[in-house]
Amino acid sequence: MHEVTPEFLPALATDHGMVSQVDVIYDGATVAEDIPFIDGSVTVDGSSDTRRALTLTVPDPSVFPDSETDPYAVYGQQLYAQRGVQFINGDTEWVPLGFFVITSVEGDVHTGPLTVQAAGLESLVKAAPFEAATSTGAALSPAAFIRAQLEEVIPTVSFVDQSTNGTIGLAFTTWDADASRWDALMDVARSIGCDLFVNATGTFVLRDLPDINAPGAATVWDVDAGEGGVLVAAEKSLTSEDVFNRVVVRGENTAEDVPPVFATATITDAKDPLRYSGPFGRRVKSYSSNLVVTTDQAQGTANALLRSYRAPNKTVKLSTVPNPALDSGDRIRVTYGNGMDPELYLVKSFEIPLDNDSGEFHIETLSGKEDVE
Repeated sequence: MHEVTPEFLPALATDHGMVSQVDVIYDGATVAEDIPFIDGSVTVDGSSDTRRALTLTVPDPSVFPDSETDPYAVYGQQLYAQRGVQFINGDTEWVPLGFFVITSVEGDVHTGPLTVQAAGLESLVKAAPFEAATSTGAALSPAAFIRAQLEEVIPTVSFVDQSTNGTIGLAFTTWDADASRWDALMDVARSIGCDLFVNATGTFVLRDLPDINAPGAATVWDVDAGEGGVLVAAEKSLTSEDVFNRVVVRGENTAEDVPPVFATATITDAKDPLRYSGPFGRRVKSYSSNLVVTTDQAQGTANALLRSYRAPNKTVKLSTVPNPALDSGDRIRVTYGNGMDPELYLVKSFEIPLDNDSGEFHIETLSGKEDVE
């Protein structure tokens, strides 16, 4: 979750106001500030290659772009969105929602409104495939390779390595010309059990795959029912789709002249209902990469992927008051009331409304477990 003051979260459960602002940025400069709009939202989805996306409804049809440099054109123009909480004393605390590249604009040119679609900064990398055969070459680590490739596309890129294994050695491999640069970077991230995404401040982040049981994992928000709480409704579900109890990782890299490696991660706890060879059966997910060249690396990747692939076991869809500071992968506590035990979940996706009249928003979560802490 984006860092906020101690007053921010309690204010969501009491009387407060909400404000939103969207600015237009072109070639590094703000060209239109606090633009008028009548509706809009930011979607955050940790399962999408582009984590954040924005939709905006602009009332004035006269702003439809006539040239490549107009504010709402689709040639590098970006939108910066933020939403704030207005406290009772009149102060406002703003939270960034992201930087977005305008991809389309359409609408009735006589009466309006115009609908503007914009995608997260990952879209810039997705649109820039390798122009020549590219290898990991002299890169000293996965994080170093990812940083170098991002800088090829966005020279002023902000990148941070928050991973456990981002600085380990990187195997040699090559991608052909026209291969997807973004897919290559995701392959590098997955080979060390990580995710790569852009956060709300526009920074590319390399981070371990979310784990609800990670040692020291913090619960960032209490979603409570009843008086003084923020929970409006909750809909729980169980699914076996894309749930696995064993992950097999294979690595083979002839360029490195190393023998193939192999590792497995398996749910073996006799008390775990998803245990391998238990009532749930044998559900196996295989993963192979020529970037995995040691047994230790294969084991670490298998462990990380197993945490991810068992995550959809228990989910809940929540309706709450909007929390613009939330992010996918955050761990939250849900207290249902009525004598039901509280549970912990990882946030998967949600949509933040930008109109100030909206009183709730919906969160999809995964990896539910009883809160025994």
